[in-house]
Amino acid sequence: MTGRLQRPGAVLLVVLAVLAVGLGAASYRLPTTAPVTATADEPRPEVPLARAAAACPAPVAGVDSTTRVAVGAPGPQPGIDGGRPGRFTLETLDGKPVGTLRGVAPAGAVADAAQGEDPVAVRAVGRSAPGLAASQLTRSTNAAMRGLAGVTCTRSGTDVWFVGSGSIVGQRGRVYLTNTEAAPAVVDVTLYGPEGQIEAPDARGVTVAPGGQEVRLLDALAPGVERFAVHVRARLGRVSAAVRDLQVDGLTPLGADWVPPTTAPARRMVVAGVPGGAGERHLQIVAPGSSDAIVRVRLISESGAFAPSGLDVIEVRAGTVSDVDLAPFTAGDPVSVELDSDAPITAGVLARVTGADGALGELAYAAGAVALTATGPGVVPEVRASEAVTSTLLLTAPGPEVTVMLTPLPPAAGPGRRLTVAAGSQLPVDLASVGTAATFALLVTPVNGSGPLLAVRQVDEVEARGPFITSSPVLPGRYSVAVPRVVADLSTGLRLGTLGSQGNG
Repeated sequence: MTGRLQRPGAVLLVVLAVLAVGLGAASYRLPTTAPVTATADEPRPEVPLARAAAACPAPVAGVDSTTRVAVGAPGPQPGIDGGRPGRFTLETLDGKPVGTLRGVAPAGAVADAAQGEDPVAVRAVGRSAPGLAASQLTRSTNAAMRGLAGVTCTRSGTDVWFVGSGSIVGQRGRVYLTNTEAAPAVVDVTLYGPEGQIEAPDARGVTVAPGGQEVRLLDALAPGVERFAVHVRARLGRVSAAVRDLQVDGLTPLGADWVPPTTAPARRMVVAGVPGGAGERHLQIVAPGSSDAIVRVRLISESGAFAPSGLDVIEVRAGTVSDVDLAPFTAGDPVSVELDSDAPITAGVLARVTGADGALGELAYAAGAVALTATGPGVVPEVRASEAVTSTLLLTAPGPEVTVMLTPLPPAAGPGRRLTVAAGSQLPVDLASVGTAATFALLVTPVNGSGPLLAVRQVDEVEARGPFITSSPVLPGRYSVAVPRVVADLSTGLRLGTLGSQGNG
C-alpha cells in the first residue's frame, strides 16, 4: 500500500479527499429554497412581498369528515417597510368566497375557516403576504378514510418530488395538480417504483386549466406497485402539487394522510420529524439518475445521533425505490434520518403507528426537509391544544447547535419560548407550553449565528378506536423580493442618438 500511495496520482487523490473532509466539517450544508443573493459589489434592494397565494387540494369529504384551513402570516421582517394593511381571502378556484375568516390583524395573524369538498386558494395582500403559510387538516371517522390528514397548502411551482404511497391491493394513492394561475399548465408526472422508472403514458402532458384541478389515480396509472417516487414537473405554466395515500386491510382502515413534498435529489438530505410510537417505520429512498447510490444513514434523536448497526451503509440501484426497515432502531422514539450519498437521491419515511391491542392503526409520512434560517423563518399555521389533541414541534439540528425563538402570532397571547437544540440532536416541544390560546399560529425563527434548523409539526389525537396522527414540515416563508438591477444599454442610446440626428427624435 505504501508504494501505491507514493504514486503522484494516488497522492493527489488523498489530498483531494482530505480537503473534502475539511470542507465538509467547516460548513454543514442542506438543500435550501432561499433565493440567490447578489454579491457584495452588486447590492440589490429588497421590498416586502405584496401578494402571495397558496393552493389547498380537494380534501376527503363525507358526513363523517370535517376539514379546516388555517392561515398564518407574521408580516414583513424587521427593518423592511411593511406597506399597506394586510388582508387574507379564502376562495374556490373560480373566485367564490369560502367560509368565514377570523382573527385577521393588519400585520398578520391566524385565520381559519371550514372547507367543503372543493380545492381552495388562499390569497394574501399587503402586510399579510410576507411569510404567508396555510395548512389544511381533515379529521375523519369514516370507515375507509379514518384518521387525521394534514397537508401544507403550497404556492405554485414547476418541479416537486414526493416519496410515498403505492398501488397494491388495499392502497390507493392520488396525485392532485392545482392551477391557481391565470394561464394553463402542462404537466408531466414521472413515476418510479422498486423495479425502476415506470411507463405511464396517461401521466404525461396533463393539461390543467386556469383555476382548475386535475387528479390522477396511481392505481390506474401503474397498478400493483408497492411504493412510489413521484416527480411532478411543469413543462408549461406552474401548478401546486399534492399526493394523498389511503390504506385498508379488507374492511379495516389502516389510515389516510398526505405525502409531504420532499427535497429535490441531492447528495445530502435529512428526512426530519419521523413520528414516535409503536409500529412500522419504512425509509424509502429513490436514486433517479443513471448511477447506483451508496448511502450512509445516521439517525438523529433527542439523545444524539448514531449510525444504525448494519444499516449505516446501504445501496440503492439506479432508478429504483428501495425500502429500509428502521423500526428496530428507533425504539418508538421520534427521529430524523440523515442521508449522505455518492449520487443524488431523495427520500421519505412511512410511519404506521399502532395503538393498544385491538386498536386501529394510523399512518403518517415524513419527507426531506428544508432548513429554516434567521432571514427565512417558518410559520406553523395552526397549533391545537386540548385534552384530546396534542401539537408537537420536532426541532432538529443536524449540524451545529441552534437557538430558536417560538413566537405566537397575534391575536394569540403568550411570551413564546427561546430554546436551544444541541448539535446533532432532535428536540420535541409540546406547543401547549408556547401559547395560551386553544388555536393559534406560531413563528419559528432561528437566532442569527445558529446552524441549520429543521422543523416538523405533529398533531396527535386520542380517539376511541385508536390513535390519530399527522405531521407536516415547517417551510421557510417568502418575505421579500429583490429589485432587479437596471443597467443602461449604451448601444441603444447611441442608436437613439443616430435616429435623432435624422429627425426622428
